[in-house]
Amino acid sequence: MLVSEREVDGPSGLAAVERVMEHGAPIAVHLRARLPTRRLFEIAAELASSAAWTGGWLVVNGRPDVALAAGARAVQLGRTALGVKETRRMVEACAGRLAIGASVHDAEGAFRAVRDGADYLVPGTIYATPSHPGRAGSGPAAVTEAVAAAVRAAPTAAPTAAPVLAIGGLRAERIDEVVEAGAHGIVVGRAVWSAPDPARAALDLRRRLDRRWDGRDTDTGERTGA
Repeated sequence: MLVSEREVDGPSGLAAVERVMEHGAPIAVHLRARLPTRRLFEIAAELASSAAWTGGWLVVNGRPDVALAAGARAVQLGRTALGVKETRRMVEACAGRLAIGASVHDAEGAFRAVRDGADYLVPGTIYATPSHPGRAGSGPAAVTEAVAAAVRAAPTAAPTAAPVLAIGGLRAERIDEVVEAGAHGIVVGRAVWSAPDPARAALDLRRRLDRRWDGRDTDTGERTGA
């Protein structure tokens, strides 16, 4: 679940995010807020504590330093962030532990990110969304391409390829399409925050995703991700 400064910069907003985390548990919160470093750390530290309590994850966007200091589970790297290799070196130099996610936009980027050590991929934009005006969605095929690239790039000793999470214009009725294309999960923003009851919306999305995975288990006899 994407969270920006609009959702968290203030006591009532932070409490609303924590309600969603509690009622939709377990979910991951991707903190993508443009805030001064001190304020970003304060918010991240509180959300990391809430995530640990609810069995979820906190993912900090582009700031491995803040993620480490706040006790987050992961850092998400976009186009302007440190590379995967550089981020891994930083985390190891600090004797810390962070999962590293990479935002990717084509199969080549997905292959390179996994080769460099990314733990999971977020390809997008899958469907057109107001957050990226004028950009057409790439469609579920982009998920399939990212999955194939992750398999090709996976180290020989790896038990599975890096999981792929679809982002961009995701709504409940589109979950089946992206899971069928190979997605292990989805990343949403408006689908939660534009709903009359964000906590209920988050829970409904997670349940629908869980049901789709259960159906995929029945169809294929195995589960490749969660």
